[in-house]
Amino acid sequence: MTTTNHTPIRARFARKPYSLDEVLHNADPSAPLEPIEIELHKELTEAEYDAFATTLLQDRDWLAGVGGHGDGCRRVVAVSAPGRATVFVDPSGSAYGRYVGIGEETPELASNQAKAIGWLIDNRRPEVSRKQAIHTLRRALSGDPAALRILDRLADQ
Repeated sequence: MTTTNHTPIRARFARKPYSLDEVLHNADPSAPLEPIEIELHKELTEAEYDAFATTLLQDRDWLAGVGGHGDGCRRVVAVSAPGRATVFVDPSGSAYGRYVGIGEETPELASNQAKAIGWLIDNRRPEVSRKQAIHTLRRALSGDPAALRILDRLADQ
């Protein structure tokens, strides 16, 4: 399935990362953001996503034959699962995560996410402390680095 981006998406990529943790924590912040075009969206279960995220160098048949560069964009497979951050994979003709990236955080998206998280904390059940609510959200959103930064800011308030 090919999808067309309605708004430009850009991502920063790591080359041949072993795991998603390597992409999230060892990415070079000075690396340029690249415009991407989503060729395929692959929706996984949480368990499938977690297995994928820890073995990015393993071949997968659904990555074969896609990716590469064209028309000024990197062509990618968007990989997502409920409660997990979407990652962008460019196998560049291979069947593994040769280049794996995380999308650019846009101010509008971050603002909407911060408002939603703040609302959940402010409207928690009375018997749940603010600290417990933040801890629970941190576990639920552990795959989303932007959400974790929001929760860090809220915990410090």
